[in-house]
Amino acid sequence: MATIKSIEARKILDSRDKETIEVKVSLDDGMMAIDSVPSGTSTGSFESVAIEPNRAIQNINQIIAPKLIGLDPREQRKIDMLMIELDKTKDKSGLGANAILGVSLAVSRAASMSEKMPLYRYLNWLFQKETGIQVKPSIPTPMMVMIEGGKHGSNPSVCIQEFLCITSVENGGKIWKALKNILNSNKLDTHMGLEGGFVPKLEFDEDAIRFIMQAITQEKLTVPNEVKIGLDVAANNCQISHDDILALLYRYPIFSLEDPIQENNWHEWAQLKLELDQRGKEYLLVGDDLFVTNHERLQKGVSELVANAIIIKLNQVGTVTETLEVVAMAMKAKYTHILSHRSGETMDTYISDLAVATGAKYLKAGAPYASERVIKYNRLREIEREL
Repeated sequence: MATIKSIEARKILDSRDKETIEVKVSLDDGMMAIDSVPSGTSTGSFESVAIEPNRAIQNINQIIAPKLIGLDPREQRKIDMLMIELDKTKDKSGLGANAILGVSLAVSRAASMSEKMPLYRYLNWLFQKETGIQVKPSIPTPMMVMIEGGKHGSNPSVCIQEFLCITSVENGGKIWKALKNILNSNKLDTHMGLEGGFVPKLEFDEDAIRFIMQAITQEKLTVPNEVKIGLDVAANNCQISHDDILALLYRYPIFSLEDPIQENNWHEWAQLKLELDQRGKEYLLVGDDLFVTNHERLQKGVSELVANAIIIKLNQVGTVTETLEVVAMAMKAKYTHILSHRSGETMDTYISDLAVATGAKYLKAGAPYASERVIKYNRLREIEREL
């Protein structure tokens, strides 16, 4: 039985050129694992709290590491709960959610290596052991951002944060190239957003949907059979009315609608879900800032019949164990769970393995362009070959 020999943390830069942390866990059998922690730009107010990287590193090296040396890395729940006890706060602001998560991720990866299992296989075993839910590893469909607005872009005329294509990696690449040519041919001033999507100078949110639909048609792909359209409104930061959202849904074949309403307006969430149910069409009404991968908020959502899907972000809750608990709760409530990256990403591919391990239908990892996003889609391809 391998045990934890050492835990070390250091600073690295994320995709926004901001400092974050990387954690290395070494075992006494010679295995060594490294994972890093992302961070968000558009965040829910109920997320666990990340602290300044230097403090997080100090807390790992001086407080967390001495308590975990000698423990069995396979005891994920015991290790995660011990860190939560050491933190002594509800929102993990004591030791820092980034400190706790970095260790939690690297411990599970080290355990998978010691067990000589691919990470997705190990996490699948861990999920079933912890939750009692039997699920086979499966490849999720990518949700790829094509155009960005809101806090991810810099165009005040476009407040919807992400315009997405839900399709295969191959199709996403084709649409991406076609969209680039269309934006160039329209002489639109364009740069890249935080998640690798285009940020063209548009007049209205609706223009972004029209250009994406044009690119899909140009590539002779069909909606919704081969490609589905998704919007991440991020309503905490986007002042768009209920009626305007419904108008977009009636004008365009939008399948996935994320955070169309602010995080505490539970009544309007429930009303929108009722209206979408009455349409009789397949849809995803997705809570991100609404749920923040939080067990209590998801329970409230299930009880009040809001949404039918949830974004899962490890750093919103702060440990692998708690993340698995929220996924299990979503599955029992028949909510679709979507593994997601953050706007400030690293080259870590943990979410790809976790999506496969828990049988997630979708993985949201950004544009089919930027290296810190593409590496996650490439990891899916690698796993698909193994499966």
